[in-house]
Amino acid sequence: MAPMATAAEKMAWRTEPGSRAVLEIDISEDEVARAMDQAYATLVQRVTVPGFRRGKAPRAVLERHVGTDALREEALERLLPERYAQAVAQAGLSPVARPSFEVKDGADGKGLHFIATVEVRPQVALPDYRTIRVAHDAHPVTDADVDRVLEDLRARQGRLVSAEAEPAGRGDYVLLKVAEAPAGIARLQPGKEILAEVGGGLLPAEVEAALEGVRTGEDREVQPAGSEGTVRLHVLDVRRKALPALDDAFARTVSDEPTLAALRERLRERLARERAESEARDVRERALEAVLAQVSIDLPDSMVLHEVEHMLEELARRLQSRGLSLETYLRSQEKDEATLRADLRPGAERRVRVRLVLDEVARREGLTLTEEEMSRAVENLAQESREDVQKMQGWLAQGDRLAGLQEYLLRQKAMATLVAGMSGGS
Repeated sequence: MAPMATAAEKMAWRTEPGSRAVLEIDISEDEVARAMDQAYATLVQRVTVPGFRRGKAPRAVLERHVGTDALREEALERLLPERYAQAVAQAGLSPVARPSFEVKDGADGKGLHFIATVEVRPQVALPDYRTIRVAHDAHPVTDADVDRVLEDLRARQGRLVSAEAEPAGRGDYVLLKVAEAPAGIARLQPGKEILAEVGGGLLPAEVEAALEGVRTGEDREVQPAGSEGTVRLHVLDVRRKALPALDDAFARTVSDEPTLAALRERLRERLARERAESEARDVRERALEAVLAQVSIDLPDSMVLHEVEHMLEELARRLQSRGLSLETYLRSQEKDEATLRADLRPGAERRVRVRLVLDEVARREGLTLTEEEMSRAVENLAQESREDVQKMQGWLAQGDRLAGLQEYLLRQKAMATLVAGMSGGS
């Protein structure tokens, strides 16, 4: 962007890569003098000067006592942020990080010239997303889908019964007694009994292969790959799952539905709901990818680093809920924190890009939230948290929680608008 200056030629600014703005601001000699006067008025009330009551020391005496640099520093601590804030507002910038200041003498040694460098919210030039098409592929729930869920429920309700003299097949269970086994195979300890599924992957592949076709009372001898010893096993019993009949009694056992037909309908509705949610997520993801592919955003590093820290906090909370620490996780992954941050960075960049795109969609479409939408969101949060609505409102009123909820809801609304536009909807 070309430099822009005020009418009085007191401020000019430009942009640099990384969405950095550089503001050059001139401060007149009179402004500096007024700031020094204010600094004296502040310091004289704060500093005790020998021989004078607090607040009564003349400026020259105070300046000798604290030093000219201290007085000047006090003046700049007030003056620079004020002039910086005015310049940012005048330029219409949205800083996303703290600025850095470089202070120089003004022209001809009069006044000050200071340079403020700050990362700002980047510009987002959206494509005409209404011309982009994202298909919504619907897959209705079939009878076969319902049958698969029912079979899974039957398998969970199954019980192991002896196969009598029948040979063991894949999926059957074999009760074994370990007669002999070389050291190093943890699950095979001489003298121990073990129940293993044929083909279940619990034992070495050579052992499981040898179990196919065994009958109760038989012995098996096998040498696992990489082992110098032999495994000798005695088959105590061959068992297989006996599945319950698929009837009304089964429906009452696994649910509160009175008949199998009612259970099938309930499962169909659940599957349809889950599939619709999954397909909606897929459409949203493809819509975002289609837009992101056509958008170039010069991300400020501070926004990405902030998101990396947020993702680290999320990971630490998830680990804590499982009784683990971040340090334990890092050791298990053979990583240090710097490597983990580098791994998280691509995901953080995408998160920031998505938010910026959705914010721009909301701005372009003039989206707002109604009181009804906010109230419904608060009620939903209270219900999910099993809290009273008034307590939830009080919790949201703390800090920037309410603003965060509003941002989230507005982005959700922008996402719905984006998908509708790219699906040909209104």
